[in-house]
Amino acid sequence: MKISLIKNTLLDKITVVNRICPKKTDLSVLNFFKLEAKNDKLTIFSTDLEISYKAVMVAKIEEEGEFLLPAKQFYEILQNFYEDVIYLENKDNTLILKGEKSFSTLPGISEEEYPLIPDYSEENYIEIDNKLFENYIEKIYGNIKTASVIKPEFAGVYMWLQNNWVRLVTTDTIRLSEVKFKKDLIITNIEKEEKILIPERIITEYLKIKKKPLKLKIYIEPSQITFDLEDQVLLSKTLTIEYPDYQQVIPQDFNIIFYVNRDEILKALKLNKVYVDQAKELKIRINPKDSLIELITRNEVLGENINKINVNIENSDQEDEIEISYNIDFFTEGIKNIDSEKIFIGVNIPGEFGIKPTLFKSPLEEDFIYILMPI
Repeated sequence: MKISLIKNTLLDKITVVNRICPKKTDLSVLNFFKLEAKNDKLTIFSTDLEISYKAVMVAKIEEEGEFLLPAKQFYEILQNFYEDVIYLENKDNTLILKGEKSFSTLPGISEEEYPLIPDYSEENYIEIDNKLFENYIEKIYGNIKTASVIKPEFAGVYMWLQNNWVRLVTTDTIRLSEVKFKKDLIITNIEKEEKILIPERIITEYLKIKKKPLKLKIYIEPSQITFDLEDQVLLSKTLTIEYPDYQQVIPQDFNIIFYVNRDEILKALKLNKVYVDQAKELKIRINPKDSLIELITRNEVLGENINKINVNIENSDQEDEIEISYNIDFFTEGIKNIDSEKIFIGVNIPGEFGIKPTLFKSPLEEDFIYILMPI
């Protein structure tokens, strides 16, 4: 194998490879990735047997071939390689890396058999603008990170194709987010109802990949999902756990409904956050008579912070003040992810039937909802 290509083009892809390849494993070959030079293209493969990655780059190929290289060491060399064009050539079990002014070597493997990159079927697919998909995922991503600690089996995105809608859902059992959009925004050949639980790993890697605006194709199979970005492909097994009927926990009736200005409450929450302690408790005191809410945080060292905000209250049969507490980070995240000047907040008072969640959404759109359990 003898090739040359732009260093930064290769580094972008090897950065992904370095994250995927396990750092410690009994199967030492998994610490390696595969380079294959053929037909004026350089293809790289990596896998940890759970998630797999393939990327294709244009390269000048003088001699075709394939070679296995240690991911971590190759990544570190590329990070510090200071020339724009890199020349790669393998001789026996050694890779030679050259620039106009530099020369390095790296031991590799030319004979070892590499695990097969799984095949995928293109029969059932969704095609969507990748920036639009990324925007949807970022709205619901916070739940995935906490779910990996609180409820690891739910650490993923639940995708539900139903009639004319596509729903993306995440939960950590303390909060739940749902994005839904019409199938008019996508191209798909899937007509029947489909439910898939996409693992956190492939979602996280997808968000980290450097990519241009283009169409993302998602291929769906009974136990596998594939993200195809034309020159990059991510593939993973899907999670097999039965996802709960989350719609049953979305509250429909409320003791108090109020509407708050998004920018005003976010400014107040920034100041409140200075005064939280390790419990991160935010108390909200609702005054129906004066159409007012108070955001309260306390800290043993700094003292107390109270912010008063005027709100529009409707459908309230309450006259007395109500106090309810939330995790301030979770409360703030729900507000931030709603793209609306005014935000609908529906609250239920804890009572004999226990604590019910609070609902956040736009008053005008139903494309995103966020529900949060009080503490």
